[in-house]
Amino acid sequence: MYDLDKVIIIGGGPTGLAAAIRLAQHNKLSPVIYELRDPDTAGIGGSLGIPANGLRCLHRLGLWDTILPHSVDITTTVLHSTSGSVLSEVDVSTEAKQKTGFGYLRINRVDLVECLRDGTQKYQIPIHYNKQVTGIEEHGDSVTVTFSDGTSDTASLLLGCDGMHSAVRTLHVDAGITPVYSGIAAISSIVDDVIDRDPKDAGCLHSTITPHGMLATAPCAAKQVFWFFSKEVPLPTGSSSADVRDGWSLHRQKELADCRSSLATVLDCVHGKWGQYLRQLVDTSRDLHFYPHYRLPLGGRWFVPSATPQESPRVLLMGDAAHAVQPHAGQGVSLAFEDVLLFSGLLEKYQAGDYTDLGEVFDRFDVIRRPRIQRINEVALHNGRMRRNQSPWAVWFKEWYMWIMLHVNRFWGMSMSGVLNGDILYDVETELK
Repeated sequence: MYDLDKVIIIGGGPTGLAAAIRLAQHNKLSPVIYELRDPDTAGIGGSLGIPANGLRCLHRLGLWDTILPHSVDITTTVLHSTSGSVLSEVDVSTEAKQKTGFGYLRINRVDLVECLRDGTQKYQIPIHYNKQVTGIEEHGDSVTVTFSDGTSDTASLLLGCDGMHSAVRTLHVDAGITPVYSGIAAISSIVDDVIDRDPKDAGCLHSTITPHGMLATAPCAAKQVFWFFSKEVPLPTGSSSADVRDGWSLHRQKELADCRSSLATVLDCVHGKWGQYLRQLVDTSRDLHFYPHYRLPLGGRWFVPSATPQESPRVLLMGDAAHAVQPHAGQGVSLAFEDVLLFSGLLEKYQAGDYTDLGEVFDRFDVIRRPRIQRINEVALHNGRMRRNQSPWAVWFKEWYMWIMLHVNRFWGMSMSGVLNGDILYDVETELK
């Protein structure tokens, strides 16, 4: 029996905001969002890439015209050798635009969150900040969440969209699943572009592999550039893989204090105009960030099955709270948006009577999403291994190997990142047919 009205969403990041918009817009429900952090820090982060599959979702959320002015259209990925020469230039947008109408955009996370917040205002969706979840209790036909300030709220459905370190997962759904360190961390910054670039270069991603890790740049809106150095970093002494935040505090301070000297050593390996440009970017950077990359193990539970056939599960994890992948496939936020559209479509079928209870909806969501998450996880793990320490001779060999394989991949329909074009052209709503 259809019994949905109010929906509690834990998490005010891209997943939670997108879910609230879609459920209000498409399913005519009444979402309310609770976010742990305050408004000024809830949208922090660097630059994000959103390929065609994610952009299609944003368009269906009615946010295309809002997102476009804050983003950069990326057309080409350029791979440089350490000598400064160009190994390969790969078109990353033409096929996608021809087949889907969407290419590949870069946007700063803070701008993406702000655009999504603007979208929630259209539907008068309330967002409550500084709300820490302390307990969740399902009642068969409703769910109640309590917060550290003593308040509580009850609804017919709760979505855990609170990221990799999800309180909903830890407190209620699957406490045994904890983030696993990938072995890779990144130093990054967003800076004003330091030279007048060729206009055709404004839509290019650039990268190079060094013996110490990968250096890359991506254009941002307002003529800014996001650069990062992604490298192998061991866990700090005395830390465990599950020690996600606190164990990194002192190490983060040390990395940032020493990063300019360590980057100088790395940049000594990169020559030509490309190397000079990277040095200029690093030298002019003021706000540097260090971030270790984690992922969630596959196979975790995304909801708690009901104890009796007469009841329905009322809590579901989505986005990074369910299946965080390390960022080396460029699909994290797009996977979350796919979750949102798929769940909304399944919920529409439930509202129409095609499913008899939410348990069937949750089961179907799980069955559809698992294979795709597995696939993107494998790509991210493979690409992450390219950031590990290696000898100069190994880099030289890989440059030639990648030059050959990139031409082979182009023939077989693969992009430079190793993500099959089919993954980028994927339309999650075809799963509803």
